[in-house]
Amino acid sequence: MIVKFSKYGKGKASGVLDYLLKEKGDKGALVPRVHAKVLYGDPVLTEHLINTTYHKSKYKSGYLSFLERADEISEADKKRIMQDFEAIIFCGLESDQYDILWVEHADKDIDEAHPVGRLELNFVIPCQELRSGKAFQPYYEPADQKRVNAWKNIINSEVRTIKGEPLSDPNDPERKRLVNPYSSHAPRPTPFDLKGYTKEDADKDEETIANPPSRTLLEEAIKRRLLLDWQNGIAMNRRRVLGRLEQWGLKINRGNSENTLSVKSDKLTDKNGKPIGVRLKGGMFEKGFDGLRFQSHNKEHEYSIYDHRVSRSQRKQLDEQLLANGIKIKEAYHQERYGNAAVPELLVADKGAKQELEVAKPAPKENYRAIFRPRF
Repeated sequence: MIVKFSKYGKGKASGVLDYLLKEKGDKGALVPRVHAKVLYGDPVLTEHLINTTYHKSKYKSGYLSFLERADEISEADKKRIMQDFEAIIFCGLESDQYDILWVEHADKDIDEAHPVGRLELNFVIPCQELRSGKAFQPYYEPADQKRVNAWKNIINSEVRTIKGEPLSDPNDPERKRLVNPYSSHAPRPTPFDLKGYTKEDADKDEETIANPPSRTLLEEAIKRRLLLDWQNGIAMNRRRVLGRLEQWGLKINRGNSENTLSVKSDKLTDKNGKPIGVRLKGGMFEKGFDGLRFQSHNKEHEYSIYDHRVSRSQRKQLDEQLLANGIKIKEAYHQERYGNAAVPELLVADKGAKQELEVAKPAPKENYRAIFRPRF
């Protein structure tokens, strides 16, 4: 399981809610999305809170994505994962101080043998603390990433499928990729599939690198060419990767992180004429990259997998410590910012007033879930 947060959140609620709950039908009109269902929350309430807030950031959305299919994880475990996620996002807040909508998607990688797709637990959070009306930021990467990642690692180690198998671990070296395929928007051949990659394709990519028409096409061309170099035994460590980038006329930015590289081309600029940076993600762009580690028959690669597995208990202890410390820090922040927010008083009818309160008739049984969703 991985956790992803969207960069969008300043527009109307219809954008994110239509994506989560609807799809285009045969005639182009929006119809209910197949394999999507609301697990918790009220879409109408969430939409109202987003559209009526005066804050610049109106909502934060994202998803928990699983390699496992939706019917391979029990409903009880789905609830536990959602509850635990809320606990580490809304640290120290009461349930009436925030709103969250959970929508399950199960439409990825469906085929004849698998009528139910991979599980995605999508969430939408209005960026407003409900008692005070103050702005609320559910996730700020520099402050929250370590805490969320630690929680993700713990869930992946503790939750089991209905067959008793552990969840797929995205940190397992066996699953590591040379380049990040999820940033790919270019046509085939993709940067992680070079089966049909010809010399003509390589020449076209070099021309794209020399005269990039866009950031995306430049990124994909770089990845394809470097993967070809890796297959040919050229780009086998960080020094050689840097050398190839410089050979192609790209400028390597200083201050790169341990896990990424950022490059610029003088021929790809913004409206002000400044070069646009392209961030490259994947094992090939990490500081300690060694191309031999990505060949499964190599003993060094086998040892790295073994070390990852035998240190599981130590890694879990570290994650638990990071999570506990992160929760304390976030609780203190929320308490300082929202601690004085008073609990709304209950509306009580004047005892001296002669009035009758009309009791609403119960909704049809099949509509209970849509109108009122109890807390798990």
